[in-house]
Amino acid sequence: MKSTRNPPRQAAEGSTDLAAEYVGLADALAHRFRCPTHDQEDLRQVARLALVKAARRYREDLGHGFVPYAVVSIEGEIKHYLRDQSWMVRPPRAVLDLRLRIRSVTPRLQQRLGREPTTQEVADEMHVSVERIIEANVADSARMAPSIEVLDREEEGAEGPPVRIAACEDPGFAQVEAAQTVAAALADASPEDLELLRLRFGLELTQAEIARRLGTNQMNVSRCLNRLFTRLRPRVGVDASEWGGA
Repeated sequence: MKSTRNPPRQAAEGSTDLAAEYVGLADALAHRFRCPTHDQEDLRQVARLALVKAARRYREDLGHGFVPYAVVSIEGEIKHYLRDQSWMVRPPRAVLDLRLRIRSVTPRLQQRLGREPTTQEVADEMHVSVERIIEANVADSARMAPSIEVLDREEEGAEGPPVRIAACEDPGFAQVEAAQTVAAALADASPEDLELLRLRFGLELTQAEIARRLGTNQMNVSRCLNRLFTRLRPRVGVDASEWGGA
């Protein structure tokens, strides 16, 4: 029986050699698409991966040269990556498409008017609202977020390289999460329950002080608090011992 293992293996080895031979082509194409708001090394990796894919798909028997085929494939992958993956906050597809249309219309308006067109003129030319033109133009700012360190130094008016600040845990995140958890747990609480919790934990009154303020006895306050805590503990995931001194 004729073996079918060698041809695929030879094809794989051939595609690897082809990719290795033209890796410089991939790097050159990545450099051509240099983007000031994106890491050049990322573009180089995208280009090299596209080269490998092109080498695997290439069919020499079709009579086309590998370089033209690889260039089209690599450029397509880079353009796709820049369009869809190079945003810190990606705008909706409609905004991206409008942004590309603005880029094609603006040069024609510049030639016709002999100056930079206004936003209103671009909107009239494209038959869209001024608000949509502004939204599309602002989308460019979503490509890369500015460094917090740089912003801090700009506000301080300092010169030189940014100061490196060691990372630390911000307690604010835990406080927000706790507040959201408590708010959800108290969604169905009655006004009386909320007032009882305010007196106990907001004003930090004792049960006796709460009883005097509400015109009742301490035993009734204790019973109401225990009933309330029994309902809330499973919702907030707090162990019974953590409610000590209630």
